[in-house]
Parts: sequence; C-alpha cells; structure tokens
Amino acid sequence: MWSRRVLLAAELAAVGLLGAILGLLVAGTVSAPVGPFTADLSLRPALSGTTVVAVPPLGELQLDTHDGPVKLQVRIAQLRDDAARSIVADPARLEGLGDQVNADLRKGVVELVLRTLLVTVAGAALLGLLVFRRWRATLAAAGAGFVALLLAAGVTAATADERALAEPRYTGLLASAPTAIGDVRDVVARFDAYQLQLGRLVANVSELYAVTSELPVFTAGDDNLRVLHVSDLHLNPGAFGVIRSVVDQFGIDVVLDTGDSTDFGSTAENRFLGSMSRVGAPYVWVRGNHDSSATQAAAEQLEGVTVLDGGEVVEVAGVRLMGQGDPRFTPDKSTRDDDAPTSVLTAVGNALKEAYEQADEKPAVVLVHDPLSAGPLVGTAPLVLAGHAHQRRVEAEDGTTLMVQGSTGGAGLRALEGEEPTPIMLTVLYLDRASGELQAYDEITLGGLGDNEVRIARRLASQEPRPEPSPTPAPTPSTTPTPSATARPSPSPTPRAG
Repeated sequence: MWSRRVLLAAELAAVGLLGAILGLLVAGTVSAPVGPFTADLSLRPALSGTTVVAVPPLGELQLDTHDGPVKLQVRIAQLRDDAARSIVADPARLEGLGDQVNADLRKGVVELVLRTLLVTVAGAALLGLLVFRRWRATLAAAGAGFVALLLAAGVTAATADERALAEPRYTGLLASAPTAIGDVRDVVARFDAYQLQLGRLVANVSELYAVTSELPVFTAGDDNLRVLHVSDLHLNPGAFGVIRSVVDQFGIDVVLDTGDSTDFGSTAENRFLGSMSRVGAPYVWVRGNHDSSATQAAAEQLEGVTVLDGGEVVEVAGVRLMGQGDPRFTPDKSTRDDDAPTSVLTAVGNALKEAYEQADEKPAVVLVHDPLSAGPLVGTAPLVLAGHAHQRRVEAEDGTTLMVQGSTGGAGLRALEGEEPTPIMLTVLYLDRASGELQAYDEITLGGLGDNEVRIARRLASQEPRPEPSPTPAPTPSTTPTPSATARPSPSPTPRAG
C-alpha cells in the first residue's frame, strides 16, 4: 500500500513537471517594446542557467548570471520604425535611451514571470487531466508543476551572480564586438544591479543598431590603453589581415607579438614580416624559437616596429615594456623543446627579473616567448606575456599575471597536419593609462582553416579567470571583411607548440 502511494506520487510529480515544461516551451514567450525595438523575452529549461541577448544577424551576448535550471533569452525581433525615426530626428534622445530600456525591460520581465506562472501551472494541469482523467489527480499535477517552478525560481535567485554582467561572451560579427560588449570603464565600474546592467547591454545593442542610421557611435573613453597581444603567426598570410581588423575595430594603441612569426627563420621568410609595419598601430616583437637572428635583424629594419631583446625598458604608445627573445633556434621538429634544458629558458627570466629590479621606471608588461621563461618573474613583474604553446591560458600568482597566447596564425600551415583546425587567437588588454595596471581583457577566438566562427569573452583582471564554456553558435552574414562570415562551433584543438 505504501509503495503504491509513493509510485502514484512520483507519477503525479513527473506528469506535473513534464506538463510545466511543455507549457513553458509552447507559450512561455512574451513580446515587449524595449527602447526602439520589439524584443521577445522567454524562459527555457536549461542544464545551466545563462542569460542570452540575441541580436540577429550581428550575434549574441551570453552571461553566466545564475545556476538555476532556466535560461533567460532576450531576442531583438525588429526595429520599430516610428521609434527609430524619432531618434534620427532628435539624436539627443540617445541620452535617455538607457533609462527607457531599463524601464521597458523591467516591465517585460514582470510580464514574462506572470505568464510563466500561468502557462506552467496550466500545462501541468492539462497534461494531468489527459493522463489521469481525475480532478484530484489533475490538481495534484498542477501543484507539482507549481512547486517545480518555485524551486527553480529559488535556485535561480540564490545563485544569481551580478559579476557575470561584467564578463559577457560575444559570438558573431567581429566588427560589432566592441559596441556589443560595451565600454570597459562602464563594465568595471557599473554592475551594482542585475536589471540595470542587462538594460545597459540592450542599450549598447540599441546604439549599435543606431550606427546604421548614422547616429553617434558608442565609443570608449581615454582612460585605458588598448593593447593587442598576438603570437605564433607561423607564416599564415591571413594573420595580419585579422590583426589589422582588430586594430581598427577595437582602436588598438599598440600590438605586442611574442614571437614565432616564421617557421624556419630563413631569409626568404623575411618578406612576411613587412606586414608588421602596416597593421595600423605600433608593433612590438620578441624572437621565438622558430625565428632566427636574421629574422630579428629584418624586423629591426621595419618602420614602426620595435624589437625587444636584452632587458632594456622601452616606452611605446604610452606603455613601458621589457622583453627578451627565445634563446633557442629550433625550427626543425626533431631538435625542438626536448633538446633544450629548462635552465636555458629560466635563464631568460632570471636576466629579465634582474633588469626589472634595477630599472628606475618599472615596465608595465614583460614579453617572453616560452612560458617557462616567465617563472622567475612571478612576484616581480605585474604582467608577463608569452606564446609558444598554441593554447591560451591565464594564470595569476603572487601579484603576477601570466597570459599565454594561442596561435594568432592558427599554427600556420602545420594546422593542416591534424584533423581539426587550430583556432586563431588574439587578446585585447585594457591597461590603466596612468599606472599601466591591467584592468580587463577581451579574449578573441576565430575558427581555424575552414572554420569561420568568432567568439569574444570579456574578463576582469580583478577576478579569477573562468573556464571558457562551449560556445553557442549564432548565424552571421557573409559581408564582413574579417573571417567571421558564418558563426558555427569549432572543435577543441589539440595544441601543437611551435
């Protein structure tokens, strides 16, 4: 008897939960005016809670706002002609756009919550009636759906993380990324309220759309220096095109390259280096283990290119820098890393540490090629950049942040050796203009050969680096000048160090 009651209760709970989910999927969406747009707001069951702001065809923003079993989706459905024309006629309306978006979005979310309550209970009751055909069982199923909704709401509220609004992940057109992600100053300083920040993100998107109507463009201020970290181009002829695009779209002040621009360090490969002078920003370079002394000599002759070697402090575009090239020259795979003792690489770090401590004006950034050379600098230099591994990672220890860049050249032609393309990786660093301190960074990942997906993730330097989640694909048009024509997920690469 007792077991039958437990079984019946489990059946009622299962039917109620299933009915609530079906009701949510069928009717859990509301359309609401949000600023000059009509937006579709919906709640969907999900294994991990996220908030997604989708702006077809430009891309989407993803935020890890909570851990509850529901996902909030905000999809910009269309631009309202009357509202758009009023803004075009009076651009001053943009000043109050953020407040209007906040109010509209708050109203839309309240309507969505009420609708969700109605459709989940109704869905649970309807399915209970169809399955059990008894009013008491139907009411029990409806109650189970209501309890499931309350539990989901409780978990969502308990795990809400406002900091996630400061670290949006963007998927879509590279050209649209800086505006969609937002001003780094606002992101760092303004995350005091969830609704306010979500409204600000939608407002940024509104301003992005306004660009097509020749309205003022949303731009960052002058408080930050924008530094682009690239590495391991390996003769990829398309790498400098990507760099130029990022320099232009993000307003980069200086490009820092941590080496392995060539594959064999031959004189013939020196022609590839000429593009360093044409990226649209000062270019700073250190030698990698695939770059020869002849490669370095050729780079030193290029206009607008600064080569770091020997521990001297150099100021470029307002950033004090120090760096040293890789002590090895091992272009042949049979004489690579295993033949070089670790002491050879740590000697580079020890020399840079000594030079750093003796410098009157401390550099903000130290450049090396191999991350092993960064070890002695931990606890001394605030920011160390490296490459070599063809896989991005960020580590913070004892006041030092080590940023290892993936291959900006997608590992070059060697990417064709494996079954999976190696992604093209770049990172935009935001440094305080006065102190040189790292404040935030945008990790840009483009699909490798044959793969055109683009992802951009905002990170705050004051927080622990988060593991990068699997991307959600977003369609993008084919008219962009960068390799971001079509967004689709890329497989995880197998790193191949150079």
